[in-house]
Amino acid sequence: MNRTTAMIVTIVSALACGIPSLVLMCLGVLALFGAQVPEVMAQNPGSTPQDVMLGAAMFLCFGGVLLVIPILVGVFSFRLSKKE
Repeated sequence: MNRTTAMIVTIVSALACGIPSLVLMCLGVLALFGAQVPEVMAQNPGSTPQDVMLGAAMFLCFGGVLLVIPILVGVFSFRLSKKE
């Protein structure tokens, strides 16, 4: 893999995984601070604050996993391009 291909793959993975991960993490932080709790509780009266916090934690975890993907793609693709 040449350096140009490695850069293109890294940019595409950053756009495909990095931006959605940041959005998920922002929504998770907003939910953890309780900014969305009243709206969620009004829409679904059967949900408890613990359910809302579990959803926020899941947003943060999924966002973290998606954020790691472009980093790993960049590291491995540039490492493979240096070996050639």
